[in-house]
Amino acid sequence: MARRKLQKRAFNDIDRGTLGGLIFTARRLHGRTQSQVAVEIGRDRPWLSDVETGKITFVPEEDIRALARTLDLDARQLIAARDNAQSRLGTAAVTGRWQRACQSCGHSNPDDANYCSNCGAQFPVSVECDACGRTNDSPANFCTQCGRALPADSPRQARPRR
Repeated sequence: MARRKLQKRAFNDIDRGTLGGLIFTARRLHGRTQSQVAVEIGRDRPWLSDVETGKITFVPEEDIRALARTLDLDARQLIAARDNAQSRLGTAAVTGRWQRACQSCGHSNPDDANYCSNCGAQFPVSVECDACGRTNDSPANFCTQCGRALPADSPRQARPRR
């Protein structure tokens, strides 16, 4: 498997989202490092980094309250920012733009993706049902359309791009 080169984003290119932006700005205003804040709230630095850069969008309420106390923020504002980020992600999933979660890393990808845009893992190939012609993901043993058993020895094909 080919290795993917990690490309570091420019500081200003990071889309922090509302929640990450609030936490990042407050932390910087207080002159604190990610490590210092993470220790105070009982988390590790990479977790806080992922929250600040928008990689983690759902932060448990106890962590939000700890962040609010540590950084002198309004917990209700942080909760609203978190919930807003979740509703935006939910809307994208409903519209079909981001429906496919990677089995390896959990990253959301477009529903027509063949490879994960985060880790490069290949998505499962598909198999066509002999009875009804529906395309099913390869781990499936039964057709999601008609319920018939899928042939175990049929050739698996890459999911066609739409």
